[in-house]
Amino acid sequence: MRKEAREVLRQFQCDYIRILEETFAQTLSENEQVRLFFINENQAFTDGRNIIVDPACDELFCDRPALEKTCEYLHWPATVSDDLWNALRIITRAQTIHECLHVLYTDFPPKAMSEPICHTRLRKKILAHIDNIIEDAYIEAVGCSVYDNLEFYLRFGRVSRVFASHPSEGTAAKSLKDENRKAKTDPAIRRQMALIMEFLNVMCTDLLYPMLEPEILSDELKPFVEQAKPLYMQGSLAPSPDERYAFSKQVFEIILPLIPDIEADLEDDELKQRLGGEKTHDALSGSIGTEPHKGRTQQVTTRLFTDAEGHKREGPEVDSLMVMLAQFARDRQVAIRILSDEGHTIVTRGADYEGTVMHRGIRINELHPRVNLQLHKAYTNIYSKYRLNINSYNGRFEQILKTQVSSRETGYKFGSGILSARLGDPQKRYWYRNVNGIDVPEMAILLLIDGSGSMRGMRQKSAMMSAVILHEVLRQQGILHAIVEHRAGFTKPEIDVNILVDFNAREEEKYNLMQSGAGGDNRDALALYWAERYINRHCHADSRWIIVISDGVPAHDYDDYYPPVSTKDTANAVRKIMKRGTDVIAISLDDEGSYECYDQLKEIYPHLIACNDLGRLTGQLLGLIAKLL
Repeated sequence: MRKEAREVLRQFQCDYIRILEETFAQTLSENEQVRLFFINENQAFTDGRNIIVDPACDELFCDRPALEKTCEYLHWPATVSDDLWNALRIITRAQTIHECLHVLYTDFPPKAMSEPICHTRLRKKILAHIDNIIEDAYIEAVGCSVYDNLEFYLRFGRVSRVFASHPSEGTAAKSLKDENRKAKTDPAIRRQMALIMEFLNVMCTDLLYPMLEPEILSDELKPFVEQAKPLYMQGSLAPSPDERYAFSKQVFEIILPLIPDIEADLEDDELKQRLGGEKTHDALSGSIGTEPHKGRTQQVTTRLFTDAEGHKREGPEVDSLMVMLAQFARDRQVAIRILSDEGHTIVTRGADYEGTVMHRGIRINELHPRVNLQLHKAYTNIYSKYRLNINSYNGRFEQILKTQVSSRETGYKFGSGILSARLGDPQKRYWYRNVNGIDVPEMAILLLIDGSGSMRGMRQKSAMMSAVILHEVLRQQGILHAIVEHRAGFTKPEIDVNILVDFNAREEEKYNLMQSGAGGDNRDALALYWAERYINRHCHADSRWIIVISDGVPAHDYDDYYPPVSTKDTANAVRKIMKRGTDVIAISLDDEGSYECYDQLKEIYPHLIACNDLGRLTGQLLGLIAKLL
């Protein structure tokens, strides 16, 4: 593999792309518990819950001749073969779709594991191969019979194996047992083993590669294929896993006379390459899952390359494929941006802010953290838990935002009023009209969360969950917002303002909410001055709001910044900020039945909401924003 290809593969196998693929797998398999992993072992498989894929399987993504032949056969544009990233994405998606369909429609663990008639390793392996071929043919038939736009990938996955220049040799152990070596010296047994492999290859070609020339059968094998072919063709369209396995057993029993009764291995590396591995159906290693899984029943109407009767069928039009390639290009830009973003810190001083005499020597560390995609699962868990709440608030907000908004259009020669500023227009276009419409109010919200040590525990956790729900609701409603956590160093002349979600945030920034914590002191006045400047610099909305979540009065040990001085200073900051046009509202967090924090903070904030039930924090926060709207 060339250096360029290795670098592209490294970029592709980042967490962002893996999460995208996992999310797709969860959606297709209709199971949020499904997990997807990237490996580099030339195999793809599933145990019914975990999906393993190898984007670099057979090094196909950088095998230009194989990709060109595949695209030519499928009548696809050269965009796929010319771009390593596109090739990786389509190869990976083809594997993901194949394994997801197994998750939906295949039984786990495979029945061949416990089949009484298979009392030797060789028999188990042959039955597993037969079942594998029938099952693969069926799930690919389901993919093009039931689902939209999956056929592109399934066809690519199958055709590209025909043209691959560097097929893998499989992952099975290459050394055979002593009895297998001895068996190979017996001419009769060698012939039987050759006939078994010939049969499996014929079956594989008939069901999975009908575009290839049919295998030329040896005279000894013809009667077995003639008996078995109607069964495995019918079995590949059988709607239930039990029916398909019954057909597999019948096929196996037909060729049973060909199978020597010995404990030998099967030299099936070439077959495994055509099948894309066998671990999903491996009757010898067993399932890596913990629970049995029953596949669904589904009728199919066509096969991947032929109709139900076996006549050749053309593939789908490529228009939808071009739309997918465009989305892949956008995903690539995001992935590269994340990989190159190391996060950064902007340092300012209290002296840079108007009216901050008490904070002139304090340093402000404006932290823009690097996105940690490992927090995707934690965020998704919270989102899933509160999805109903999020949908409920979105519905409420949509009703609020559907109210009529009056706007003024100018430049008319006739209308409902005259603009004196335009009276000099020689064409007399000084009339205006009032027009009613529906629009999102121009407002910006900065949620400022107290990150001091006193928030540790349930208060910090409740604030974090509320921030997640708030972000999801405001994002869907198109309302500008940022979520910031602040704290001061105990004995250091500095404060940290940690921007968890910025205005116009990228999608992946929301995972930063999982990085919020509690520690240190708090110097609310300086944090508020910073918040005022930040919201004014980044937003041009007519209505700007800073919403503060706090559990106590400001206190910073560095310069004995304690009440009543800190209380008075913060109250002055709130008054100045509001006078300059940015509104400030606070929510006080108290213990159940207590209003101690509320009584303290009402000396600072003219607009203050009491919360002494953390379970109601999200409702109060979103209710407040609904009133503002």
